[in-house]
Amino acid sequence: MDKITFQRIIKSGFTKFFRNGLVSVATVLVMSLSMLVFGGVLVGGIFVNGVILSIEEKVDISVYFKLDAPEDSILSFKQELENSADVKSVDYISREKALESFLERHKGDALILRSIETVENNPFSANLDINAESPSKFESITQFIESGAYASLIDLDSFGRPKITFRQNQEAITKLSSVLGSVRAVGFSVSGILALIALLVAYNTVKIAIHNSKDEISVMQLVGASYSFIRGPFLVEGLMHGLISGVFTILILYPALWWAGDKTVGAFGGLNVYQYFSSNIIQIALIIFSCSILLGVLSAQFATKRYLKV
Repeated sequence: MDKITFQRIIKSGFTKFFRNGLVSVATVLVMSLSMLVFGGVLVGGIFVNGVILSIEEKVDISVYFKLDAPEDSILSFKQELENSADVKSVDYISREKALESFLERHKGDALILRSIETVENNPFSANLDINAESPSKFESITQFIESGAYASLIDLDSFGRPKITFRQNQEAITKLSSVLGSVRAVGFSVSGILALIALLVAYNTVKIAIHNSKDEISVMQLVGASYSFIRGPFLVEGLMHGLISGVFTILILYPALWWAGDKTVGAFGGLNVYQYFSSNIIQIALIIFSCSILLGVLSAQFATKRYLKV
């Protein structure tokens, strides 16, 4: 295909797009709605995944021991944990240090300080704070602690379970991941339905354009125009549908996420969805434009293959 033929195909595609007027606008709006839902699910899913990873990175394993647990046994347990390849570091907090930390945190609360003074013995237990090499190692470390030789030294919570804080954090992370999975499944399902509707609308738009251009197409056939030359303008029209819907999607997402940015800070532990979107806008825009253009071109391809008789 020479340069002049290519330019004619592009020009004809633009002409068909603007000639269809309201039909083209309706197609772009439906495709934009589909891409908007998809973009929201995409950004939300990636952002919440980042939140979960951030939470997991901040989580450590705290093991609380019985008040009468011998300190030398706890230190031996600490040494054993430090020798594990899954463990990054272990900090020992003695009963005395735990009491000091508590008093320091509540030094302005006279009522709490007086209540502690009335207690004859130190009510705080010694504990180990364990940092794993990676969040994926938490489960194996916790199982090792619960089934190890020092398990009998670990204090029990009100439910009779070993007092290991990761178990409580694990439940929160699991619930958050479960909610994320459900929201993502619903979001992608809605996006899929809207994408199918957008595909059908764009498909019918090209079908109408083919019908309206049937006399023009007949003349092209009589003068020996190639199939690619006749089909090309309709593919350009589909590409324009996808390209413009991608632009609309970004233009709507940007202010929407800017508005939601400050509101997500409190809900997601200081993380701002707008800042995340801004810092990854190139990758997100590429995904949205790729999907919208593919949607537009595929609908034109299906329509021309079915209705364009060459």
